[in-house]
Amino acid sequence: MERGGASRLLLMIAIGLLTFFAFRQCTGDKSPEQQPLGREFREAPPTRAPEATCDLWTPHFRASFSTQGAALTRFELLTAKYRKQDVGLDLATAKDEFRRSLAMYWRNVAAHDLGGPDWQIQLDTVDWRITRADGKSCEFEYRDDEVLLTKKLSTTERPYEIELTGTIKNLASTPRRHALMVDTSDWRTNEEVSGSMLRQSPFITHVECIGADESAKRLHPTDFDADEFSEPPFQKNPVNEGDWYQVAPEPAVAAASNFYFTHALAPVASPGKPVCQLQIEKWNPTAGQAFEPGAMYRARLAYPVTVLNAGEQAEYQLISYIGPKESALLSAAAGGERHFDELIDLGFFAVIAKLLVAFLFKVYSVIPNWGVAIILLTVTTRTLLFPLSLPMIKNSIRMRELKPEMDALNEKFKDDPQAKGLAQMELWRKHKVNPFKGCLPQLASMPVWFALYTTLQHAVELYNIPFLWFPDLSSPDPYFVLPFIIGGIFFVQQKIMPQQGDPMQQKMMLYFMPGMFTIFMLFLPSGLGVYMFTNSLLGIVQQRMVERQAKRAVDSYMGPPGTPSGAKAGDAAPKSKKKARAAAARVSGEGGEA
Repeated sequence: MERGGASRLLLMIAIGLLTFFAFRQCTGDKSPEQQPLGREFREAPPTRAPEATCDLWTPHFRASFSTQGAALTRFELLTAKYRKQDVGLDLATAKDEFRRSLAMYWRNVAAHDLGGPDWQIQLDTVDWRITRADGKSCEFEYRDDEVLLTKKLSTTERPYEIELTGTIKNLASTPRRHALMVDTSDWRTNEEVSGSMLRQSPFITHVECIGADESAKRLHPTDFDADEFSEPPFQKNPVNEGDWYQVAPEPAVAAASNFYFTHALAPVASPGKPVCQLQIEKWNPTAGQAFEPGAMYRARLAYPVTVLNAGEQAEYQLISYIGPKESALLSAAAGGERHFDELIDLGFFAVIAKLLVAFLFKVYSVIPNWGVAIILLTVTTRTLLFPLSLPMIKNSIRMRELKPEMDALNEKFKDDPQAKGLAQMELWRKHKVNPFKGCLPQLASMPVWFALYTTLQHAVELYNIPFLWFPDLSSPDPYFVLPFIIGGIFFVQQKIMPQQGDPMQQKMMLYFMPGMFTIFMLFLPSGLGVYMFTNSLLGIVQQRMVERQAKRAVDSYMGPPGTPSGAKAGDAAPKSKKKARAAAARVSGEGGEA
């Protein structure tokens, strides 16, 4: 691919990315209509007991659970890299009692007759009593004349993990039924997910179900516009009121996740198999309401209706992971048996991205510096893909030789684009130059670069990690130094490539492309900037290496500068420039006479 083709390819890619991000920023919901959501859990005791909390402590997190619902009210990360100004990040963002993570609801609105006498419990939330609180486990109990509920939350030996066990016992003299639902949720305001300029916000959130077969279903706010609720996954059934998206395969994990963190829940043991349900509930304040507009991202495990005879009990066991989407930690979560690692979404080229991630971690295990690891990953990838770039570089050398003749054609046919095109094609045919020869190999390498881009953009391992003058590799360069360096390097790349087209096009490509990439890099994570800098610098080095090899081939035939044609220079020199050009052609991979 000659310079014009390469530049056009890069321009299309840049414009495509810019359009994508601009579209993500400028478009809102497809429909402003109110979501057709059904009944929600709101039945609470008419008189509430004073609230108390029970805490779980590990070196990695502190979790607090309230006696009002026995659900999560705070989940503070204690690991140093997730603390800023000595304050740990709180991942328990859903503060409403009926939306909190790890809440257990024992009756399902889809069963319709919630007030029926055969339901085990007539309330959606209750005031629990703490029976044990030792820092490693929290045990809650609720009892009335009809039912005994117990709920135990305990830490495990693995980071960010909570083991959840709920039991229900029928104290009535006749059979009673229940239908358990366990939620995990994340609240985000519209401002948090809107991003800034050309950068996607790392808090853009989605809900997902990972199947036991490792399949993944991921949904975003636009999947929950009002007109989407007529789709089959929203149809009513014994455990779905029709306002939750129900995923068919047996679930391994249900989660609400963003770029870096996840609220995930996995079933372990139960009387019946659950289904995974997803919902994004959009909250828009009306007059007199003080909360910010946003959305509640919810994932749920819904169990089938179960009937207990008098004196019988049922037990449900689950594993919760609330924390960073670090590959090693997710792979080990729940003993590695529940596919938590599939929560890392590496995009369309996930197969390639997984190889890059594995190599990045391997480099980091040897050299524990993420900035250096990114540089070595980029160098290795660029070196391995060099054979695919070589045809483009070689072709650019041949095109540079033809530049005087191309300029003459541009001048001669400046008012006749069709004739100019035919003349250029004849010139290329005469000199056996194919301006598109490097296109396909270069396009073949694009999946690798897109996968690398996705890998670095979603790598929580870079979160809050300093490198050089960057305080955080997951955030933009605060001084905007690196984007301008990258823009300068790209300008140099444009200068050393042969220029095609009319002078106006040449000038636009020379200045417009570097300017566009500089603006593009201003707001992207510094880790991506390190990759772009290294990749661009290596591109120049490889270009110069091939050009130097071609020049040495010519000098070996023609002699050093100033040597008359046909004279001796070391060994014998050729008797004409024709052979010298043929030698350069062989180096540039084209062959034939010039």
